[in-house]
Amino acid sequence: MTVRRPTRRTTRPTVGIVGLGYMGLATGLAFAARGLSVHAFDIKPEIRAAVAAGRTPYHEAGLARLLQDQLRAGRFGVVDSVATLAERSEGLFLCVPTPSRPNGEIDLGPLRRSAEEVAEALRPVRGFRLVVVKSTVVPGTTESVVAPIVSERSGRTGAGLGIASNPEFLAEGTMVRDAVEPARIVIGTSDARSRAWLERAYRPFRAPVFALTPSGAELVKYASNSFLALKVSFANEIARLSDRLGVNVDAVIQAVGHDPRIGDRFLKAGPGFGGSCFDKDVRALVHRAEELGDRFRSGDAALRINDDQLAYVLDRVRSAVGPLRGKRIALLGLAFKDGTDDVRESRAIPIAEALFSEGATVRAHDPVAVENFRRAWTPPNGTGAGELVLVATVPEALEGADAAVLQAAWPEYLRWPGAWTRRMRVPLLLDLRRALDRGRARRVGLTVIGLGAGDPAGTPPPRPGASP
Repeated sequence: MTVRRPTRRTTRPTVGIVGLGYMGLATGLAFAARGLSVHAFDIKPEIRAAVAAGRTPYHEAGLARLLQDQLRAGRFGVVDSVATLAERSEGLFLCVPTPSRPNGEIDLGPLRRSAEEVAEALRPVRGFRLVVVKSTVVPGTTESVVAPIVSERSGRTGAGLGIASNPEFLAEGTMVRDAVEPARIVIGTSDARSRAWLERAYRPFRAPVFALTPSGAELVKYASNSFLALKVSFANEIARLSDRLGVNVDAVIQAVGHDPRIGDRFLKAGPGFGGSCFDKDVRALVHRAEELGDRFRSGDAALRINDDQLAYVLDRVRSAVGPLRGKRIALLGLAFKDGTDDVRESRAIPIAEALFSEGATVRAHDPVAVENFRRAWTPPNGTGAGELVLVATVPEALEGADAAVLQAAWPEYLRWPGAWTRRMRVPLLLDLRRALDRGRARRVGLTVIGLGAGDPAGTPPPRPGASP
């Protein structure tokens, strides 16, 4: 592995983006913002139409503004075919989903199809073309799966074709910043021309470039996400100990994270990690290690701890509220975290399923993710005992509630007014993020049990005005 900044050259490559999901759109716009000419394609016509009109299909801070700016500047455009993309772009970045299968293995179907379409489109094109796997794939995929498909289907060999891996490191909620101002660039190539092309493409970003083999670059992505998942799981185990000891996990972690060898980023206890990356990527690396005849024990431990944390959350709810049948619970925050509308692997889903299965009425709210949650929600089989109601406002969620569960710490929840408390039958909040200020809670008559805050979860508080 080498780490270096590329030497100067004036000509800037042209970039093609295949797939306008969260990552593909942010990646393409970041290249455009850095002065490159970018052409983009998505298999869904409605996505192409929305993006071409300056509308982002996803909630992500700063993304809409960045899209509109780059469309006006003429550096970013949407095309209607892969053939046009291949003709106009020197480097084609495959930014398609790689969903997880039940056994942890990733589904390469979308990537295979994209590689085949790109390869066919390259047949009549003259000049060098580089196919870059931006999608998250297990080590070995670029060379053993994508490269043979593209080479055979395109009829290109040698100097006319390059294949590379270039994993992304974007976090939802900060995706625009992460794409435009990356901490590092990781590229995986097996020939000098492909490496030189990628170094030129990324020169305007002024970030350190880590050049590895394709498999090495792929492993960097999985190792990074697995380590971050481990940090989250470690913090969650410390949170459970904190509750038993009656201490606050944030005070403990602040002191632990101040050690420069450790650092405090991602040492944040909560209901468990979610989103499109951590769970999927750790499972995939566990599965890949088994294929290679090895064990990825730390990854397996992170997954087990994450499952334990969900069970612990539900135990805390039951301890605070009592038997759930017939109770009304407000669930606040349906996205896997605040700042995004993504509900993939959101802890809100299994929490709602458990409450529903035990006979509770769940009134759920999120500022931006309600529709995504509605599409993701399937009532648990064989129950029907409870009810799920998706509401448009927080007061609707809290009306007559026996408790509220704060799952994602959206800023509007943290401004909790007294009128919200008065909507509740029992003024009790289970704060899974320890986000609501305790002073504010006292002023508005709200009892808070914070996950990992060392709060006892016993008899719920009485309704305001009720007789002792």
